[in-house]
Amino acid sequence: MAASILTVDRLSRHFGTGDSRVDAVKQASFEIQAGEIVALVGPSGSGKSTLLSIAGALLRPSEGVVKLGGRDISSLKGTSRTRMRLESIGFIFQGSNLVSFLTALEQLQFMGKMLGLSATETDVRAKQLLEELGMEKRMRHYPEQMSGGERQRVAIARALMNEPELVLADEPTASLDSQRGRQVVELLADEVHRREVAGIIVTHDERLIDVCDRVLRISDGEVREE
Repeated sequence: MAASILTVDRLSRHFGTGDSRVDAVKQASFEIQAGEIVALVGPSGSGKSTLLSIAGALLRPSEGVVKLGGRDISSLKGTSRTRMRLESIGFIFQGSNLVSFLTALEQLQFMGKMLGLSATETDVRAKQLLEELGMEKRMRHYPEQMSGGERQRVAIARALMNEPELVLADEPTASLDSQRGRQVVELLADEVHRREVAGIIVTHDERLIDVCDRVLRISDGEVREE
C-alpha cells in the first residue's frame, strides 16, 4: 500500500463569531496517498478554496489536524511555515501567475534561487522539467509569447522545481478551452503518478474528473468521497 502523504483529520474552519459566523469547512477527514491525484469538486462558495489553502499551509484551521508526510503542518508558525511551503508544496494557480518579465526558463531559475540551489543544479533541474513538459523550444519565451496551455505547462514545471511532496492546483483550466484544459490535467496527473507525490485539483469541470484517481465533493463545507 502506498504511503499517505496528506492526512486531514476532523478539519474545520470558520470565519466570524456569533450570528455572523460562517463555517467554510466542517469536520473534513480524508487522506491522499503517494502517486494519487484527487479532484476536489463543488459549487462556488462551497469551501473548495478554503480547504485547499489549509492543505497548502496558507491558512490555519479552526479545529483539526493537517499532516504532510507525517508532520503536523497545521501547528507550524512563522518562518517554519513559510519554509515548509517553499520546500514541500507546489502551487498551480488559475491564471498561471507567471512573472511577465521572466522567460519560461527564468521562472524556474528564480524558484531555484529561492530554494538555495546552486546555479548548475537549478539549470539542470529547470531544463529537464521544461523538456519533460514539452516546452524545450519555448524556454526563452516570455509569458505573452505563449498560449494559455503553454503558460500552464510552465506553471506545472515551476510547481515541481522544489520536488514537492504535495501539488495543489486551484482551477488550473479555468482560462483554457476544454481540449487544452484536459491536456493540462492529464499532464499534471502523469507527473503526480510518475513522481509518486500527492495532488489535489480544485475544479468545477465534471468533464475532467475521470482523469483523477478519486473525487472529493464539497458542499456547504462538508466533504464526502465518491
